[in-house]
Amino acid sequence: MAKTGKDSSLVFLQASVSAFFVLVGLVAIVNYNSDLSRFGRSVVRTFGGSNDPVSLIIAILAVVAGLILLGGLVFRVESRVMYAAGMGAFVFWSLRILYVFFLNDAFKPDLLVWLAQLSPDAIVLAALWLIARKYS
Repeated sequence: MAKTGKDSSLVFLQASVSAFFVLVGLVAIVNYNSDLSRFGRSVVRTFGGSNDPVSLIIAILAVVAGLILLGGLVFRVESRVMYAAGMGAFVFWSLRILYVFFLNDAFKPDLLVWLAQLSPDAIVLAALWLIARKYS
């Protein structure tokens, strides 16, 4: 009986993480071409910065990862395919954390604020690990 509760918890977790990835990715894609975003990118280019498309690539990968994980709940997909997708999402999210929190202004504006901003991403990373292990 306990296994059923564990499985339903992981299904809920997978549905939540899937929805999170799809929504976060779509919001980033929609806002990428907003007037304010275009203005910000033009100001960065004016001062010698590059028009870095990494955030758009991350957004597209988030939507794809969310749809694959959601598809695993709705359709019959082999366990090894879902394990690979879950681990792929885990690696993708790990790289995103590395890029956002360590390669761009690590520990800024101060350690406490930085940790508070890192914590939700670490929770998503742990959830991805659990989802991937579910299919191993």
